[in-house]
Amino acid sequence: MGQLWLCVLTLTALFGLAAPQENVTTRIQAHPLAPTLYHQLMLSCKVTGDLGPQEFLWEKEGSHNPLQKGPNNILLFPSFNKTHLGTYICTATSSLGTAVATYNLWINDLVYNMFVFPQKTKNSHVLVRAKPEQPLQNFTVCLQSYTDLTQPHNLFSYATKAQDNEILLFKPKPSEYRFYVGGRFVSFSVPKHITASEHVCTSWESTTGIMGFWFNGKPWPRKGLQRGYTVGAEAAIVLGQEQDAFGGGFNAQQSFVGEISSVYMWDTGISTSGVRVAMYNMLDKAPIFGWRNFPYKIVGEVYLKP
Repeated sequence: MGQLWLCVLTLTALFGLAAPQENVTTRIQAHPLAPTLYHQLMLSCKVTGDLGPQEFLWEKEGSHNPLQKGPNNILLFPSFNKTHLGTYICTATSSLGTAVATYNLWINDLVYNMFVFPQKTKNSHVLVRAKPEQPLQNFTVCLQSYTDLTQPHNLFSYATKAQDNEILLFKPKPSEYRFYVGGRFVSFSVPKHITASEHVCTSWESTTGIMGFWFNGKPWPRKGLQRGYTVGAEAAIVLGQEQDAFGGGFNAQQSFVGEISSVYMWDTGISTSGVRVAMYNMLDKAPIFGWRNFPYKIVGEVYLKP
């Protein structure tokens, strides 16, 4: 009887060892998700199904020699540049077998360029070919600009047929920004810079009317505007000109001269950490549009330049 129980226990142990194991799978992740030229970038090979992969083989499609082989699951680019673009392959090998993952590393050229408005005109602008699907109870707009203008000029104009200044980012002088919602505005005073690049974000919520403002990543004291208002969805969105009529009515004396980039719009609010991420174009996309998914049409004398 003792020998019988020993036999049963032995068979149980053997069948336990032979029990099916979870398959090894792997995927490649980028850190940060949106790479920035000349900054550090990491590709990590994440393995599931086996806690102890023994070796990682990194290869690049089209290259004859392996990039890296060993226990390290991280492929590091200390200074990412366009020569690194391509398809990367990670082969993870463990006691349970082998798993392969691929990753297409690319950039949108727009991210590393800007719209240049070389002179004042009555028609040159960038038309944003995107708009919200529903009326807005909340929104955030961010952009980067670079100019030496000292006279009034417009940066971002969102007009509907009912209201030409539905959303407007206007700069009447170097030390002031005005943000309009539904034809009314609040002002924010900023340091007076000449020929300095400036990044601004503004957010607004209908339920409280609170408007937030960030200048070069730093939050300013919040103000109130148009509590209970709803921003219309059927909009014409323009960079570099102010719309005094839906899609037009431009004034050359208020046109922008300089550079605009990193334009984003959300149908939500934003945090200070989110503003700083937007400053460096580290976002994959925005709900309405972003600099990596930016449908646009250039009208007149505007150029896309590095």
